[in-house]
Amino acid sequence: MNTVPIPKRKLLLCVRFDLSETESAVGAIDARSGGVVHDECAKAAAGASNLLDPIGVVGSCVATAGELSIEDAQALPFVASATLGCADPAVEFSWAYSSTAPVAVMRVLVSLAKCDGVTALRIGLHAMELLEGGPNDGKISSPGGFAAPPPIRPGLRHALNFANMLRRTLSSIVAASAFKLGDPLGANKLIGAKEGVIVPTTARSTIAYWAQEKPAPTSFALYAAASPKSKKANEGGETVKPYRAFLSAIENWRVKLGLRACFVLVNQRPLVVPTEVRKVTDIADDRDFRVRYAGAFGGPEAPPGDDVWPLNNFYMANVVFVNNYGRHARTFKAKATAFKWDWIGMGAHVWGGGCVEINGRFLAWVRGTREGIDACEDELAGAVGAKKEALTQARWDVIVPGGK
Repeated sequence: MNTVPIPKRKLLLCVRFDLSETESAVGAIDARSGGVVHDECAKAAAGASNLLDPIGVVGSCVATAGELSIEDAQALPFVASATLGCADPAVEFSWAYSSTAPVAVMRVLVSLAKCDGVTALRIGLHAMELLEGGPNDGKISSPGGFAAPPPIRPGLRHALNFANMLRRTLSSIVAASAFKLGDPLGANKLIGAKEGVIVPTTARSTIAYWAQEKPAPTSFALYAAASPKSKKANEGGETVKPYRAFLSAIENWRVKLGLRACFVLVNQRPLVVPTEVRKVTDIADDRDFRVRYAGAFGGPEAPPGDDVWPLNNFYMANVVFVNNYGRHARTFKAKATAFKWDWIGMGAHVWGGGCVEINGRFLAWVRGTREGIDACEDELAGAVGAKKEALTQARWDVIVPGGK
């Protein structure tokens, strides 16, 4: 049980862009002057948007040859933040450019103790506007705060929700570790995986997965709509919003894996409200917020830290979490083609999916074990669009060499 990994309080967001219609230089980049410009734009975006103190933001850039996938970009180390004048930034931005193709990947490394991912992403997209217009332009679209969800009033029901979650999770750990109850292969038979392959969806199979000599790293699959504003048709022939089609696909995946429920964090910046709903489709944009608040575990709180994850690992193994990063309309010409959300060190037994819409293009990702995410490939491709990339989790020792 002690081998189950504890995530770092660092989140890595990556957005891949097609630069073929921009005026940005796509040749070799002078790392020194280019880095200064990117740092200026990142700080200016934070200040102009009033979302974060620019003192806690740093920016840099790097160039490499090739088509530059997100997997390629996450293998490049970040510039040491101390050399950029901030030893412990809230958000580090690093733009990786291909020197041979009109492609860039914006990487956003977020300290979750200081900033949330949605805020950091929005600052990065504002920085993209400034990079196209010039760091001294200072013009960004729609500065100001986010639309806030309705407030929650924690009560007895929410306290009971938390108590039930705690009881269920602790009893599953005891049943698995002391009495060896449950299938050690998890959802293997449910999805028709190869014999002996562990698909961890319970406490017993999670323990078994991490007891292996070489557990496979977390796998990701990235999907994207074919074009901006594209919509899919349901079985009845009616057009469906990409977000709702995505949720339906994730709900079917949840059922296929035998996962008990859906977990979601309602963002009330800088805190979140952890909540559980029975079905993924219960969090659709046409559903009342009272549905998700009914399953909340309490009021707004900070994202889970090292003290919570030893228990949280076993709760998360039997649910699917969904992360909606919202719709962003910005004035840059670069076209977003793929998006990845990666909480560094979060284990493969944590099943999840998320999405974002950037200038009308819907992008989605899923994470888990390779066999588990392969089980939803056809469904997600039909609901969202083609799979753009299959890759594994970023490695902390690679992006921050020698970092803690």
